[in-house]
Amino acid sequence: MSSERVRPSRRRTRRQVIVWTSVAVVISVSASVLPYLEIRGVAAIPVAQALVPLGVLLLLLLAIASLIFRVWAATLVFVLGAMSSGAPALTPVHVGEACETDAQVTVLSFNAKLAGADPVALAGLIRTTEPDAVMLLEADETLIDAVLTEDELAEALPYRTREVTPGPANGSVILSAYALSQEENIPGSEFDQVSAVATLPGAGTVRLGAVHPPPPVWQPNGWLSGLDDITTWVHQTGNDRLIVAGDFNASFAHPVLRRLASGLRSAAEAAGPIPWPTWPEEKPIPAFTAIDHIFARGATPTAWNSFHVEGSDHRAVLATWNLCAKTQPAT
Repeated sequence: MSSERVRPSRRRTRRQVIVWTSVAVVISVSASVLPYLEIRGVAAIPVAQALVPLGVLLLLLLAIASLIFRVWAATLVFVLGAMSSGAPALTPVHVGEACETDAQVTVLSFNAKLAGADPVALAGLIRTTEPDAVMLLEADETLIDAVLTEDELAEALPYRTREVTPGPANGSVILSAYALSQEENIPGSEFDQVSAVATLPGAGTVRLGAVHPPPPVWQPNGWLSGLDDITTWVHQTGNDRLIVAGDFNASFAHPVLRRLASGLRSAAEAAGPIPWPTWPEEKPIPAFTAIDHIFARGATPTAWNSFHVEGSDHRAVLATWNLCAKTQPAT
């Protein structure tokens, strides 16, 4: 009689293992496919993709739980799921790719959240880090003036792009230590997206761009089309040296951003492959996704960092680049 009692118990244990392992397979396969999905009009997909870093942590926790309960197959499945879903979200690192340089440029990019960031804190960050160019998003003229009047920043950054479009969310501006020319708009957003060529004394030129595509939550088609328009602009821009920065409203977990970054270097690779989060700051939940980026062509990143500025839900991103020396034509 005791053996008859044991056998059903063993059968139930095997059944539980099979069920849990099957659940692990479904969850892990779904997580692995997520970073490659792209369906127009479905806002839930890019929102879920933004949560991929949290999903990777959840899969690892499930793997630990499976390990504790000795469900070995499920443990392996969850670990493989975490690896395959997290890999596309990593910052691409170009090992050993460098170039002969003739100049160094430091760029600061910051979304001021409806022009509500503390201008004193922002000015202090600019004065401390001494960037050569600042890409300021969701800024109005009042905020820009307040920042430039602090710490004599108007003298440090005497050049700028055009007056921003009125409205706390619309404005984007490039502030520069170097003279700007050939200003043009970047397509792909209802917000300002501006570009200009900065002339570095004795080191030629570099085109700077400030971008801010719409968020995917309420307008997934506009978000996707906007990022694709920026991609087209980047690839069609004839400048050998290009730095484009801003709030992309996308991480590397989104296939549309991976397309945009193709052929560019990410400044964040100077900090390693882990995508250090930049949003949302000042929330009950800590920042969990990296949507603020600085990309470049014809340059090598040497440093990357991010900073909290009071009044914004985005971290400011700072990057230093070695600009590649332009090839001289043969004589």
